[in-house]
Amino acid sequence: MKKSIFTIALVAFIWSCNQHQDNANVSKPSADPESGMAIINGVERSELALLMRKMYDEMKLVKDSINRGYTVKTDFYDEFKRIQTAHATEPEKIDDTYQAMAVAFLDNYASFEQTAENQTEAFNIMLQNCLVCHQQKCPGPVKAINKLKIRP
Repeated sequence: MKKSIFTIALVAFIWSCNQHQDNANVSKPSADPESGMAIINGVERSELALLMRKMYDEMKLVKDSINRGYTVKTDFYDEFKRIQTAHATEPEKIDDTYQAMAVAFLDNYASFEQTAENQTEAFNIMLQNCLVCHQQKCPGPVKAINKLKIRP
């Protein structure tokens, strides 16, 4: 009897320690609304960086769908237009050139959203806007963006 009570207590203790460790490893995002920065997994990310990461993730799904032969209908314009106003990691890079490229991207994205024919071409034109901007303003994601291109 004492052995089974001890075993049950030991199992409960180990289980509770594991639960505590699991909760300790979860990193909750925190945000500073004034600076537009969020800390995720201990790394500071700007609103613009997070938005562009989401844009990349969505466009990866779109590429995969087009490659599988599906006609894609997206509706991210209202969210994506935040590239004009989201806080950047390096705010000094948000200048007239950046804003002009953002407008060009949004125009081409809107064209892609409305295109049912030749979505591959419209998708690649939209991606070209991303590449031009990133080559001038923030070259880090260029390699990843290039991988999004759809090869005919």
